[in-house]
Amino acid sequence: MAYRSSPVRGRGCERDQDRHPAAPSISSTVFVGGGTLAIRCAQLAMAMGHVIGAALCDDAIFAEWAARANIPCRESVEELCSFLETEPVDWIFSVANPFILPPDVFGRARRGAFNYHDGPLPRYAGTQAASWALLAQETEYAITWHRIDDGVNTGDVVVQRQVLITPNDTAWSLNLKCHEAAIEGFRELLTGLEKGKLTAYPQVLVDRSYFPSRRRPDAAGCLRWDRSAQDLSAMTRALNFGPCHPNPMCLPKVLIGDEVVTVRRLEVLARPSDVPAGRLLEVHSSHWRVATGTENVDVCFGEPDGEVLDARALARRSNLDEGDRLPILSDEQARSITVTHELLAPSEDFWRQRLKQLRTLQLPFPSSPVAQAPLGWQSSSWFIASALARLSPLDRTEYLVTAWLIYLARITGETEFQLGWTPAPQASRAGLPAVEALIASVVPMEITIDPAQDFAAVRRAVAAEWHRLKEHDSFARDLVARCPTLRPVKALRSRRPWPIGITITANSCSAAGDLPSSQSAGAPQCGEVLTFEVCAVDGSFRWHFDANRLAAKQIDRMTQHLQNLLSGVIADAAQPVGRIDILPADERRYLLEELNRTAAPYPSERCIHELFEAQVQKAPAAVAVVHEDERLSYGELNARANRLAHHLIGLGVRPDQPVAICLERSPAMVVGVLAILKAGGAYVPLDPAYPSQRLRQVLDDAAPRLMLCDAAGRAALGLEALVDLTVVDLETATPAWAELPACDPEPRALGLTSRHLAYVIYTSGSTGTPKGVEMSHGALVNSLSFSPGAGARERRTLQFASLNFDVSSQELFICWKDGGQLVLVREEARRDFSDLLEFARGEAIERLFLPFVALNRFAEVWGTQKALLPFLSEIYTAGEQLQATPLLRAFFEAHPNARLINQYGSTEINVIAEHLLAADPSCWPQLPPLGRPIANTRVYLLDGHGQPVPFGAVGELYIGGAGLRAATSSARI
Repeated sequence: MAYRSSPVRGRGCERDQDRHPAAPSISSTVFVGGGTLAIRCAQLAMAMGHVIGAALCDDAIFAEWAARANIPCRESVEELCSFLETEPVDWIFSVANPFILPPDVFGRARRGAFNYHDGPLPRYAGTQAASWALLAQETEYAITWHRIDDGVNTGDVVVQRQVLITPNDTAWSLNLKCHEAAIEGFRELLTGLEKGKLTAYPQVLVDRSYFPSRRRPDAAGCLRWDRSAQDLSAMTRALNFGPCHPNPMCLPKVLIGDEVVTVRRLEVLARPSDVPAGRLLEVHSSHWRVATGTENVDVCFGEPDGEVLDARALARRSNLDEGDRLPILSDEQARSITVTHELLAPSEDFWRQRLKQLRTLQLPFPSSPVAQAPLGWQSSSWFIASALARLSPLDRTEYLVTAWLIYLARITGETEFQLGWTPAPQASRAGLPAVEALIASVVPMEITIDPAQDFAAVRRAVAAEWHRLKEHDSFARDLVARCPTLRPVKALRSRRPWPIGITITANSCSAAGDLPSSQSAGAPQCGEVLTFEVCAVDGSFRWHFDANRLAAKQIDRMTQHLQNLLSGVIADAAQPVGRIDILPADERRYLLEELNRTAAPYPSERCIHELFEAQVQKAPAAVAVVHEDERLSYGELNARANRLAHHLIGLGVRPDQPVAICLERSPAMVVGVLAILKAGGAYVPLDPAYPSQRLRQVLDDAAPRLMLCDAAGRAALGLEALVDLTVVDLETATPAWAELPACDPEPRALGLTSRHLAYVIYTSGSTGTPKGVEMSHGALVNSLSFSPGAGARERRTLQFASLNFDVSSQELFICWKDGGQLVLVREEARRDFSDLLEFARGEAIERLFLPFVALNRFAEVWGTQKALLPFLSEIYTAGEQLQATPLLRAFFEAHPNARLINQYGSTEINVIAEHLLAADPSCWPQLPPLGRPIANTRVYLLDGHGQPVPFGAVGELYIGGAGLRAATSSARI
């Protein structure tokens, strides 16, 4: 087939000038299309004097360029039509354009509208012409610029440029050649238009071949080994669009049993096959050698993410050896595969967009989000909700599906999510294992639940989604691997990417409630953890679940919740679905009452520093603080703090009065904290390592009149911040309080009670602005009285946290109340975990408080150094969600005497829940729980209407109990 560069027959474009006034020297132009080719053509037009008045952009690449070039972008054909009504232009150029331009658009171009086609017209009209030419094993090719008319690729040809095809060309390389030819062809087009000497000729439509976008090659790219090696090579190359470009057709692939494997490359060998087609001749790690209908071929395979697949491992996985024969598709099977893919092709854009917005929904109560053992599928009995007994089977089905989706929104706190959906079985592909392996058996159902709507409104929304799912059916499994944006998403490579699924079956089902639970290997599971199955015949339902991750008793609870929700709908269908009561009475009582029976006696009238003073009375000579070579006994520390406290009282400190403290880590720091508490004040910690601007924000908000600091504190704050403050310098050589009494100030004489503030700690809020959190003495005393380490022997506790974090108060007083030694770590060692590990070992540390991130880093460093901490007995962690990482498990396995305590408590409320993990780390779940409420604390998880959520579900956390001033926050327990 030969193609000419510039045809000489036909009419010339200069005739348009007879019908229009003389063109201005600068032509106004509109571009329609996308990608880098549209950009290059637009740049060329601008360089040749065209002014681009607007662009209809198909993709972000062209749109971003147009915005940078100050070219107005139109988002639809209708919007472009409106623009042209008021702003007519000379030319319209369509480049890599998926839009069909109506006469109202292209007819408004005063001098003409032209389209680029990436193939020779009329022989290769339609889409993906380069691939179809490669499949036809053409050796010559061409690109075409033609006039736009009412048809698709039917307008008069104005420029056609030849492109040669080499034996190794792929769709990707041939398209690159076409792009370069398109630029030169466009230059020829613009030059001809400028000179008025461009010749156009009509297409010979009798020679026309049209390839619609839905058309797919034989067997949708599945290699048929009884075909010639040249046919297989052509198939592989024609479907190779390169690693970074979307593949709009299908992937070259082989079917092995129920597995589909992508072919990356196929090389035809010189030696003809002398064995039956499909015989596996050789297996190497890089490729298989396979006999075809003509020559042998070497075939390399790829993973769904584009990585090379080990061919030898593939053979082992498929139980294939050299000499085995690969399956060969019959003509009937190939036709079925092709037809099925062509029927689904129009919906690919729908599914591609939906998969891009992957939103998996996790059940809040599985024991682990990752299976720790092989899948243990079980099926429940069939149920019919008693509340729906009077409804028809169709209504029952719709009610059940809608109620289930509402329930999921209620227990997860999510209003927009996706579930796995099983498409209705299609007769066209029933009983064809090859087709079933190629087509997705689970697709995403996308749901939005508005809890303020009534049941009827939600039911209509669900019905609309149901209709969309039926309309779009399913998609080819290789769609994910064909899209560069979807390819990296690991979840999409699974046949069940969604943890929760829903399926509607039309089989006759027994609704008897006495059917036993069973192992269900053949059950229609479309959820990776849980599938909700509804029988459309009688409106019954049952569950399929992985018993290794979801307890059977939780299935029973969900069944009860769902039936309660349906009863609430039948009783009052007009109420908002977010208000329907779903809890049975016994579960409500358990959540509200039994879980909150936490009352226990504690010294509620004592202040936190009085716990320290009690130890002073018991053992004044015992060591209370260790810092480098300095050691302070309980008696010495108490005396220093008392003298300073009397000084502060003399300066006017009163109960609840904020007193700032900005000191380096040293004995003076703990003396200052104790002194402020003893004087009745509430300490406001300022870390000298923080930016001065943040420290000043805290000072402005807390407005203390008094500050304790040292040289580091002064430097961090700056002189201007200290102007209006009374500053007490704890580094002075001759302190004014040196001769003051060493006796304890009497709290009652000061009017100080456990209800007064112990500290005001500032934490960054969600906006980044520091917010002050007040904590009373009584709340701290309660949280320390029932800790797992309470009442233990004297322990050496590392003081790790900055005073700006509430856990620092735990470090200080959990240590002192039991007569332990507080060990202050140098700031340098605190920041270097290698030094911190060595410090903890050298100082025989027994108790550590580390947020999870720091704890994991600590375990990681330990993993490289293997320096054992023989004295370690307790580690408290909080701050972030605890994860039982392999490093953490290994650390505790190497320290069998150490116990891990997971605590939860927002800064506003200190500690409200804690959990002592099992001594054996192998028993830990991947995400250990936060535990139960501590003594004298009540915890409620409520929904947006103030009602308790089901056990294990997500809700808003409400807290009450000892020492609480006012606090709420979101959490899961």
